[in-house]
Amino acid sequence: MHWAARQEFDRRAGARVAWGVGLSAVAAGLLLWLGYLLLAPYTVPSSSPTRDLECESPLEHGGSHTRPSLCAGEREWPELVGILALSVPTAVAGAALVVSGTSRRRTSAHVFEILEMQASEERTRAKK
Repeated sequence: MHWAARQEFDRRAGARVAWGVGLSAVAAGLLLWLGYLLLAPYTVPSSSPTRDLECESPLEHGGSHTRPSLCAGEREWPELVGILALSVPTAVAGAALVVSGTSRRRTSAHVFEILEMQASEERTRAKK
């Protein structure tokens, strides 16, 4: 009886940990995307059809661009902050699920170990 209950409990805890790892991976992907957008140089189509305008990354010189009229509008800060705002709750939820699932597994193992020790004690008393 105890073994089946423990397996079901561990299965649910494992699913919780898997969801937590998945959410953490999504948050890591969002943060990597944000880092790329902040650190990578980019091009902007210019009025000249033969040549695109090369822009520096938003963080290269403290956010100032060489051509502010054309480059500044391409990477908007609200979009970048939005990506960060989306990744933070995802990371927190993922970490919470991993911690919750792991603690459920450890608690389950502890409880069933105590039950096994009690059963062993009862068998020892019955032999005497």
